[in-house]
Amino acid sequence: MSILSANNLSKAYGERRIISDISVRLEKGEVVSLLGVSGIGKTTLFNILSGLEAPDSGSVFLSGEDVTGRSGLVGYMQQNDLLLPFKSIADNVVIPLLLRGEKKKSAIEKALALFPEFGLEGLENYYPAQLSGGMRQRAALLRSFFYSSEVLLMDEPFSALDAITRSGMQLWFRKIAREHGLSAFIITHDVNEALLLSDRIYILGGRPGRITHELPNSVPDGENQELTEEFLKNKIRITEFINGE
Repeated sequence: MSILSANNLSKAYGERRIISDISVRLEKGEVVSLLGVSGIGKTTLFNILSGLEAPDSGSVFLSGEDVTGRSGLVGYMQQNDLLLPFKSIADNVVIPLLLRGEKKKSAIEKALALFPEFGLEGLENYYPAQLSGGMRQRAALLRSFFYSSEVLLMDEPFSALDAITRSGMQLWFRKIAREHGLSAFIITHDVNEALLLSDRIYILGGRPGRITHELPNSVPDGENQELTEEFLKNKIRITEFINGE
């Protein structure tokens, strides 16, 4: 049984159909990327998977349970970190735990135990404006992890970072995902990022958007994997699929 799955999702806004008959799945411990050109319906799909929007037709299942239109059950990390500027990093991170009724002292202790792994050690009393973009994204990811350690939806999580920081964050996320057995579904426009992070890759194309390709992928080990022959071959193949749509 897939930890997250969606069957035959369709959505329109007025007369404009955005996505049509989309079925996707995410297995436990798997990282899957969704690639496609801008405006094709990727964020609409994620809003439906997260329960923020209801589909016109189709269903979403979490561990076999129909959760269509129900929000707050999966972690959803959007493009902007959405950290509250008037709260410390620790207070930002524990918001999901407090919303579930956990006492603040216990929540802070639980969060601080993970701060070293997430590269945030010693920053618990800092405010978002005092941190770099990469550090803010780490805090946002930890907050999303506390919303749900089962499933993370990530909408272009590293796109706002400069190239050097983004590369470091990709390697760091790959390590964290493996160590924690994260199940993550990532929207990206970056073919390199998809190939570096994903066990499988979906390509969304057409008008309205639909899944045109589902590709297995072997996540490379080490750094500078973008320079290998296999990586470059896969990148060309995927780029041709996207451009063909």
